[in-house]
Amino acid sequence: MKTIRTFLLVLCVGALVGVMACAPAAQPTAAPPTSAPQPTAAPPTTAPQPTAVPPTSAPQPTTVPPTSAPANTEAPTTAPTVAPTTAPPAGATNTPRPTPTPPPPQVTAAPGAVQIQFWHALTGASQVAELQKLADQFNAANPQYYVQPILQGNYAETLQKMNAAITANSLPDMILGNPGDLGTYDAAGVMVPLDDYIKDPTDGLGDLAAQIDPALYFDTFDNRTIGISNGRSIQVMYYNVDMLKAAGFDKPPATFDEFDKVCEAVSKPPDTYCYALVPGASTFANLDWNRGGAYASADETKAVFDEAAGVATLEWLKKLADKQWSYIPAAAFGDQTDFGNGKVAFTVGSTAGLPFYQTAVQGSTKPFAWSIAPLPRDANGKNYVDLFGPSIGLVQSTPEKQKGAWLFLKFLLSKEVEEEWAQVTTYFPANRSAATAVGAMDPSSVTNKAFAGVIDKYKLAVTFLPDGKREPTAAAWQSVRNIVANMMTAVFTGKSGADFTATDPAAAAKEGVERVNKALSEFGK
Repeated sequence: MKTIRTFLLVLCVGALVGVMACAPAAQPTAAPPTSAPQPTAAPPTTAPQPTAVPPTSAPQPTTVPPTSAPANTEAPTTAPTVAPTTAPPAGATNTPRPTPTPPPPQVTAAPGAVQIQFWHALTGASQVAELQKLADQFNAANPQYYVQPILQGNYAETLQKMNAAITANSLPDMILGNPGDLGTYDAAGVMVPLDDYIKDPTDGLGDLAAQIDPALYFDTFDNRTIGISNGRSIQVMYYNVDMLKAAGFDKPPATFDEFDKVCEAVSKPPDTYCYALVPGASTFANLDWNRGGAYASADETKAVFDEAAGVATLEWLKKLADKQWSYIPAAAFGDQTDFGNGKVAFTVGSTAGLPFYQTAVQGSTKPFAWSIAPLPRDANGKNYVDLFGPSIGLVQSTPEKQKGAWLFLKFLLSKEVEEEWAQVTTYFPANRSAATAVGAMDPSSVTNKAFAGVIDKYKLAVTFLPDGKREPTAAAWQSVRNIVANMMTAVFTGKSGADFTATDPAAAAKEGVERVNKALSEFGK
């Protein structure tokens, strides 16, 4: 986990385009283009291994969203248990969501063109359309190649399909996935190191290399660059400005104590709650960092969140549940739904979801002012933000296919393409010059209306970037994310299950670290 500063200080000047509009405003229930990394599998050997730790469901969550239908589960506190919200807006869950239909290519392959299959996991409808549009542009300008973007489903589904393809030796030529997923494929021996391509005197990045911060946008395994990202996002706290003002608070809480005071004032269960919690490794890591914890060892070989900061984080989550200030939405993307309906003061999610939150709020019966802030910290801590997002890698094939795939990746990193991609996806561009150009845009001149509607909040997010950190990116760490989510759920609900036993915060932190470290040591064996 490395604090990202050098590039981000420059990006604060201009990278104001990062939160790409993942889908047009007419799609309020679509999921954001990216979320926190999903669990990954161990490297396939003789058979695909979809997960190193079986992704069985976590203990039954508290489901007390502010609606009125009967509940499907029993809440662990005395709060009334009511049914989840029904509209599934964007959120970081593993629940399946509708897969958009890719538009047909507008360019036909030239005779003898080198065919390049590009598998990806970008499920936002606007993302899918934009990626095909960019492929058409590249194919028209480079008729010797023909890039075919092929949606494989969400990140978890793409991971499973890629593992099966590795076992069957029937591989694509390019792959987009979480950095840890690319590490999994590299461990299986199918990825192409990009270093020689990057430095090639003719077709390398050249001057473009100086525009990209490798610490943030390159993914390196065993001192080899395996993936490059053309955009990242950060994890932030979404909050209802009007609800806080009505309760006497004129700014978002910066500390956990301030957050608790807001919760005590705004929580009126079952109608209104303070925080819609979606358990996940990225949220826990961020909270742990903000209490002064390390989450993982410096060499990323083991988990260390059983120390004081991790235990305090779990104690805080338990307090939120015990005081009925928080709940775990039972419906897919229920946190965003309830936020849009003015039923919850806080949620946590990726900046890639900014356009979806805008749509949810504007589409409600009583729209309200809302904004974003970093997650809370200890009194003497720091408001870190978690940086994440997908990367693109080349899969071993033929020299011709690999060269064409590299040229397409280089094309995606160009200034003009990055400017356009940023407005569609609201990611922070890898290309500094693109970031500067997007950051200088006036909302009235932005043609992408979804992005124009959130550009002010996107610019605000840029100011958080100097305190950005990255979670461990190794494939083994991707495989243990379910363990951390199960730990959070067990403590919050007070219920043991097959996937996690301890419900006391200290005991749960100890069990969580033991489970994670065991899985890390066994990964790939």
